Amino acid sequence: MSTSSGDDHLHRTATKPRHEVVTNAEIQEMKNLSQTVKLLKLDISNKQFAFKAGQWVDMFIPGVDTVGGFSMASPPHILTEFGQIHLAIKYSEHPPAHWIHTQCQEGSKVKLRVGGDFYYDPVPETEPRDLLLLAGGVGVNPLFSMLQHFAICQTRSIRDLSAHMLFSASCEDELIFKDELINLAQATKNVQLNLFCTQAKPAVANISFGRIQESDVHSAISRLDKEKADIFLCGPSPFIEAMKSHCSSAGVSQNSIHYETWWLPE
Repeated sequence: MSTSSGDDHLHRTATKPRHEVVTNAEIQEMKNLSQTVKLLKLDISNKQFAFKAGQWVDMFIPGVDTVGGFSMASPPHILTEFGQIHLAIKYSEHPPAHWIHTQCQEGSKVKLRVGGDFYYDPVPETEPRDLLLLAGGVGVNPLFSMLQHFAICQTRSIRDLSAHMLFSASCEDELIFKDELINLAQATKNVQLNLFCTQAKPAVANISFGRIQESDVHSAISRLDKEKADIFLCGPSPFIEAMKSHCSSAGVSQNSIHYETWWLPE
């Protein structure tokens, strides 16, 4: 989830679990990740505030009636070690996103509450599982959080695990966190990354031109233990439907496919 239209975030997520803790947060740093996406680093004041990789926050903004819904891009250890969460928010006319892009500044204050049942949180008593992450556009946010958390978990796993991310965006500029993802894949054992640009031909050879195809998904799945893997999908609704179909045609159990739709503003 990146943003939702009107009050639809609260409506669409009404049945989802939410934490009781509502924390004050202050924007400590802002910068542009692309021509349309801003990165916010927020200092969290409440020590009881916690989240799992992949979850989102309700954002309550002073003077803005609409509640925003934004997935964390940072992993849980950034919160525990540095007291921060990171959000990457795409521009839209949706009031919270519009406020972030036009009025928010370093030092601005908001309130946050964690929610969602879309997350990666392996526990020691369960059997370790491989990971496939399929991201479309800013749907990469929760999956980037998951992949960073996977890298931490990999160091204490009882067996070698594998992770593979396929990430598509309209152009190279919109492949947010591209450099961080490449560095993570190079530095972490058994992590692979494939990048795709769907509208503008990339200038570099390590980014494919075109959409993520069924053959790309099947190839990624073949490198994992299909019976012991979890697949997480996040992106616009048409992307989700296509990726679900590609995973199913590879023989993946529906119970292993987890997805969250990035709702386009209306």
